Amino acid sequence: MHRAKTVYDEITRPRRKRTPLRLYGPYLLAVMIPLLFLALFRAVRYHRPLVNTFIWKVTTPFKHAIARMCAPLPFAMAEVIWTLAVLFLLVLVGRSLFVAVRSLIDYLQGRKAHPLRRFLRRALAILSAGLIIYSGYSVTWGVNYYGDTFSQMSGLEGREMTAEELAALTGAFANKCNDLSGEVLRDENGLFIGQPDSFFDRSSGMYQNLYNEFPCLNLDEAQAKPMFYSRLMSWLGFTGFYFPFTGESLVNVDAPACLVPATILHELAHQRNVASEAEANFLAVIAGLHSDDAEFQYSSALLGYIHLSNALYSADRELWRSVSHTLNDAVQADLSYNSAYWNQFKTPAADAAEAVYTSFAQSYEQRDIMKSYGACVDLLAAYYLSEE
Repeated sequence: MHRAKTVYDEITRPRRKRTPLRLYGPYLLAVMIPLLFLALFRAVRYHRPLVNTFIWKVTTPFKHAIARMCAPLPFAMAEVIWTLAVLFLLVLVGRSLFVAVRSLIDYLQGRKAHPLRRFLRRALAILSAGLIIYSGYSVTWGVNYYGDTFSQMSGLEGREMTAEELAALTGAFANKCNDLSGEVLRDENGLFIGQPDSFFDRSSGMYQNLYNEFPCLNLDEAQAKPMFYSRLMSWLGFTGFYFPFTGESLVNVDAPACLVPATILHELAHQRNVASEAEANFLAVIAGLHSDDAEFQYSSALLGYIHLSNALYSADRELWRSVSHTLNDAVQADLSYNSAYWNQFKTPAADAAEAVYTSFAQSYEQRDIMKSYGACVDLLAAYYLSEE
């Protein structure tokens, strides 16, 4: 016959001993699972056919599907996630420190509780959350660094140039900037102002002009979105960001307007599985120049000139001076304003953010695949200069 439990049973029943496995087992498991996943990722990352299959059959459909879900929202879901994640982290870290201090006080007063038990559980929870995010990023985006690059997909291989060839190509872009500088809207100070409210709408479909030449770019596209935290991104040194967890391309609209259209095209290139920043810059240049929109043409020409001019400055100062002197006042004003804007954010915080980003990229072995003046410049050379 079944006997109902009494209060006396609850009081007299011996409590099971809380072993380390019971205390920390779930947290250790939450750490071990993403670690094992990352180990698997590291083990297969150099198997190119397997990686390419995973990219195109698994992660690409996922990112495009979630991007379509987020596209109608008038805000960036990515920034909502960032905000909640930061708030959660602050609360968790704050509570963890409070628990650690309180447990230490209890321990010093002779109580039986282990002084760091609860703190260690929270620390393991923070570690597991970080590992889960990193492993998720590896699946949705980091894997692209080990798949085929744009150069390999398109067959366009960068070529080297002599300093004279580089000067000629830089001069051609300087002329493009001069010709287009009078066709864009400017403020009372002569600076490019454009029509920023319509930049994002007008960018849709601009890559279609490249589909015949580069069929690998013919993929779904979600319209880029302006960042709410644009000013903060400037302090951290970012002009844009592709967030693979939501498939959204975000653009810093606090940055000088002259390069915002080109930045939008850069971020849209990432939606097409172009992981390399240099290759995304190249595509931003040629996509804008192939459009019928004067403001996008000017912004892309300016981006191309900046990369070429920087390379020419390193190669031959005299040739650089001769080319830079050909720029008209309007173009020079835009370049000067862009430099002055970013110079104000040269702070320890920006340096730290750059160091973190560089280390993060290096963890995926991201590097230029060409060794001349940089991947973007080498691709511009291959695209615009005829082979000898």
